[in-house]
Amino acid sequence: MKKQYTILMIGLTLLCVGYANGLTKTEKKILNYVEKHSGEAINLLEKVVNINSGSLNIEGNRKVGAIFQRELDNLGFRTYWVTYPDSIKRSGHLFAEMRGGKGKKIVMIGHLDTVFELDHPFQKFSRDGNTAYGPGVDDMKSGDVSLVYTMKALHYIDALKDMNLTLVFIGDEEKLGAHSSIVRKELISAGKWADIGLGFEGAHGMETGTIAR
Repeated sequence: MKKQYTILMIGLTLLCVGYANGLTKTEKKILNYVEKHSGEAINLLEKVVNINSGSLNIEGNRKVGAIFQRELDNLGFRTYWVTYPDSIKRSGHLFAEMRGGKGKKIVMIGHLDTVFELDHPFQKFSRDGNTAYGPGVDDMKSGDVSLVYTMKALHYIDALKDMNLTLVFIGDEEKLGAHSSIVRKELISAGKWADIGLGFEGAHGMETGTIAR
């Protein structure tokens, strides 16, 4: 799993800075950072997977979001929660913004919730060699952690502060709390603002990935 995770984070980070044939000095710094911190990223994945965040578990979703929020605050993002009336019975969404003023405007999307509610028997992270198991390992806490560590790598090479980014961590992707016109309003606005949108949920093979909808 460590090797797979390292490759994923390297690819995502190089995508953000622009990839050229061969590796530049800057890209080598990214590579070294990702390889050095891949174990740390997997530890973070284990931590958030072991917090139940089924769509109906408001407290759990906010705990997972708070972990990512602290990481992003430390990188200089402006972070905030978009919340809804109690009647909707969902956690709301975590947003993080960087407004460096250079380059394309990019929105990056993840989600905090999983399909595994508190009463489901599948609750804990485990590993068998390079394969990890747990509620949300695939869908999609690994994508969230990859997003956070992509930002860390960009910060390490001193590129993050110059970028125009909006990161969105949805709290009810698996089970909407209300009509999409209500609970997706802010996400839609972010999409209209952006020149590029990147979803960090994994695909099962290249044939299932999408480049547009």
